[in-house]
Parts: sequence; structure tokens; C-alpha cells
Amino acid sequence: MNGATLPGAWRIYVRAVAFGLVVLFTVGAAGHLIPSALPWMLRVTAGFTVLTSILVIAPSVAAGGWQFVLWAAAAYGFTLLLDLAGASSGAVLGKYTYGETLGWKWHGVPLLVGINWMMVLNGAVCLAGRVISPEADKWRRPAVALLAGLILVVFDLLMEAVAARLDYWHWAEGFAPVRNYIVIFISAVLFAAFHPRQNQTACDLGTTGRLAGIYVGVQMAFFLVLLAGWR
Repeated sequence: MNGATLPGAWRIYVRAVAFGLVVLFTVGAAGHLIPSALPWMLRVTAGFTVLTSILVIAPSVAAGGWQFVLWAAAAYGFTLLLDLAGASSGAVLGKYTYGETLGWKWHGVPLLVGINWMMVLNGAVCLAGRVISPEADKWRRPAVALLAGLILVVFDLLMEAVAARLDYWHWAEGFAPVRNYIVIFISAVLFAAFHPRQNQTACDLGTTGRLAGIYVGVQMAFFLVLLAGWR
């Protein structure tokens, strides 16, 4: 199975998972805003992230095959190596340490960080592909890549606003330095430029990318709700 469109059974799957994501993240947001429920919510974050990532990425793997799998593996591996270098020296992104919420660590870096970065970038490419017209012709690939990078930076800004309270990570200076966002933007643009979906213009409910885009949107809404509720 290759290309943008998936068979009818997958379309039903995408709709069901999209609905489930909205419900689960809504319940999760409410739970995070209840002080007595917050510790429990933090304990299930790692498992919840693994489960939702598998559900969301399945259509992309089914339609994109090995081409998508190789891209996803490369994006994850690069992010993990970048984080390992950054966490150990502080020279890449800045000085920071990870908390316990994101689960099992390797040399101080949770393995989930790279997974979520790859998932968000995958969804950002889909969202950018919906905005940039196919009529952009030869400029479409760089335009999609740049917009996807911008989406990822906005996503990171929202997540950074609540990350310390969620015990995701803690910056030595109390906030993320500018170079963190610069590195994120450049990395996202480079990997978005080589995303397998760059050659596809469709992104409707029955395609590989729509669910990935919904996943990004739901997470951003989740962080916005927490930010508003805690303030």
C-alpha cells in the first residue's frame, strides 16, 4: 500500500482514533488541573505517550511503508543523539536536566523525547502541506519545510511554558535559551524537507497525514488549557 489514500477500514480507524485523542486529552487536561489528580496523571504520562504514538503513527507506516519508517527512524535517532550531546555538555541547546515524568532514560535522556519530536514533526509537515498550495510548484517543498519548522517552534514554546511544572525537564537558567529554538527550527526544517509526504498534496481524513496533524493540534490545545488553567 503506497501513496496518500488509505482503504475504507483505515479511514474508520483514523476517525475513531481522532475522536479518542480528543476525549483522552480533554480528560487528561482536566486531571492535570486538579491538584489531587496531578501526581497520578504524571505517572501515566509515559505510557499514555507510547500508546497514542503507536495509534497515531500506524496509518503513516501502513501507507508510507519502509520509506516512512526510515525517515521516522532517522528523525528519532538524530533527536536522541542531539539530546544526548546537549544534556551532557549544555553546549547545543543549553543547560537542562530531565525530570521523571517522561519515563526510562538512557544517559539521562528519556527515550520518549525523540519519539514525540518525530511525531510532532510528522504532524507539522501534514499541517504545513494543507496550507501551502500545490501551485507553489518548485517552491512548495522549501515552503512546507519552513512552515513545519515554525509550527514545531510554536509547539515547543507552548510545551516549555508548562514543562517544568510537569517535571518534563528543567533549565538551569529557569527558561529555554534562544539557541534551543534555533536548533529546533533548523533541525525541523531539514528533516521536513525530506519527509516522504512532501511529494503528496492530499491530506484529508482518509490519508496518512490527517491523524498526525490532529495529534499535533490536540497536544497544542492541551498545553494551552494547562497554561490558562494554572495562571
